[in-house]
Amino acid sequence: MEQSDTPIGAAYNYSPPADTASGKSTKKRGSAARVSRVIKKKGELLTEPEKKANHIASEQKRRMNIRVGYDQLIQIVPTLTPSQRSEALILQKTVEYIKYLIMEREILEGQMKEANR
Repeated sequence: MEQSDTPIGAAYNYSPPADTASGKSTKKRGSAARVSRVIKKKGELLTEPEKKANHIASEQKRRMNIRVGYDQLIQIVPTLTPSQRSEALILQKTVEYIKYLIMEREILEGQMKEANR
C-alpha cells in the first residue's frame, strides 16, 4: 500500500468539480463491442445462445457501472488522480478522505458549540 508524506488535512483543499454534481462521468470508455440483450414477447422462451448473450450483456453493464463508480471516486477524492487505477488504492484513499471529512465536521461542530456559548 502506498503511503503519502503529506499531512492528511493538507491534501484535502477540496471543492467538487462542476460535472460531478449531475452524477455523470465525463470520461469516455474504450470502444468495446456492446452486446445487446435479447427481448422476446411474453411467454416465449429464450434459446441457450440468447440466454448467453443476455448474461454477457448484463455482466458488461455491471462492470461498466463499477468502472463509472471508481471514476467518480477519482474525481471526488482530491488525493487521487486519473492515472491511479488501482482499485485497492482508490478505496484506501477514499476511506482516508471520509475519515478526514468526519474529523473536520466534528471540529466545526465543536467550534459552533463554543460560538453559541
